[in-house]
Amino acid sequence: MNESQQSFRMKMFPKPEVTITALEASGTRILTEEYGPLCDLQSGCWAAVLGHNRRELSQVLAENADKLFHLHHFFDTEHIEALVRELTAAAGLKSIYKGSFLSSGSEAVALAVLLAELVTGRSMKLCLSISYLGASADLRMPRDKSKWLDIDVEECLSCDKLTDCRECGKFATVAFEEMAAFVFEPGNSGGLVLCPPEKLIAYLVQAVKGAGGCIIANEVTTGFGRTGKWFGYQHYTVFDTEALAPDFIALGKGLGNGYPISGVLVKAVLGEAIEATGFRYLQSHIDDPMGLMIARKVIQLMVEEALIAKGNKMGEYLRFKLDEVAEATGAIAEIRGRGMMNVVIIKNTHRAGKVFEALLTRGIFTGYSDAYNYIHLYPALTITHEEIDHLCDSLAHALQHLI
Repeated sequence: MNESQQSFRMKMFPKPEVTITALEASGTRILTEEYGPLCDLQSGCWAAVLGHNRRELSQVLAENADKLFHLHHFFDTEHIEALVRELTAAAGLKSIYKGSFLSSGSEAVALAVLLAELVTGRSMKLCLSISYLGASADLRMPRDKSKWLDIDVEECLSCDKLTDCRECGKFATVAFEEMAAFVFEPGNSGGLVLCPPEKLIAYLVQAVKGAGGCIIANEVTTGFGRTGKWFGYQHYTVFDTEALAPDFIALGKGLGNGYPISGVLVKAVLGEAIEATGFRYLQSHIDDPMGLMIARKVIQLMVEEALIAKGNKMGEYLRFKLDEVAEATGAIAEIRGRGMMNVVIIKNTHRAGKVFEALLTRGIFTGYSDAYNYIHLYPALTITHEEIDHLCDSLAHALQHLI
C-alpha cells in the first residue's frame, strides 16, 4: 500500500457509511464538500449552544491570543473568580460556589467524584443505570461494581404510583451510609433523553445527603440551556434550597461553545474544607486564561440574548412540529425531549441510518443510532422557526418515501 492509499487517521468510533467533509461553519450551518450547506441539528457535538463561529468569540480569541493564551498555574488572572461570579448570578444558583476550570467534561466529572471521596472518606458512589458519566475508565460503562452502585431505574421512568419511593421497597437494600456521592446526570442518558421522575430524584438526594454523602450534578451535556434551564438539575424542586443544592456541579460542552474548557463548581464551604486538607490536583491547562475569557463571553451572550428562554420555547415548537410528522407518517414510535435536547424514536419499518442519509440530501444534519433506531436533535439555541419547519418537512418526506 503506497502513501496515497494509506489512511493516517486511527478510527475509534463508528461513522456513517457516507462521507461528510466539512469546509466551514457559521451559525447553524456547515458547508460540506459532498452535500453543500447543511443545517446542523447537533450543534457540533452538542456544544455550540450559540451556533458555530460566533463573531464575538472570535474577537475574544483575536484580541487576546497575543496577550494571554496559556500560563503556568502559579499565575492568577481576574477571569477565574469573575467567571464563577458571573455564572452563579446568570444561572441563579442557590449556593455560593468556588470553581476550577479544566479541559474536558470527563475530567470534570472525575474530579468531582474524587473530591466527594476526599470530603466523605468513602469510596462507593451511587448512580442511575441510564447515566453516561464520561469516557475515562473509571466513569464509563460498565462501571466497577466494587466502587459504583448503578441503580436500575427503567421501571421508575414510567412509574405512576402515588406512593412515596420509600414505600416501594426497590431501594431497601441500598446502603446510603456507604455512599460518597450520588452522581446525577439529569436527562441526556447517552443521547436517549431519559428524564428520571421528580419523586425518585428527591428521594435519592435526601437519602444520600441525610447519610452524610454528597450530590454531584453532571451537567456536561445538560448544562447551558440544553434542557430549557441553565442546568438540567434545576428541573427538580428538591434542589431549590441552599442545603440541598448540588455540592459539586461538573461543567463542559456549552461552557466554551465548543472551545475545550470544562469546570467544577464546589460549594464554598466544601471548597474551603478541601483546601485545608492540602489536597493537590494539577494539569497543564488548569484555569487557562483563554478558555476563561471565552466562557465569560459565552455567558454574557446567553444572558443578553435571553437564550435560555428562547431555546426552551423553540424546543416546545420543535416537539409540536414533530408530533405533526408523527401523525402524518405513522412512522414515529416516540418523541422525547426537554428544551433543545430531543430524540425521535423511529418505528422498525424504517432504519434510522437511512433516514439520516435521506435528510443529508435535503440539507439536514442530525445524529442517529441504528442500535436504538432514533434520530437525535440537539440544535443550537439560536435555531429558527424556519429551520425547524424545514427539518420536519424533510423528516416527513424521508419517512413517507423510504421503505
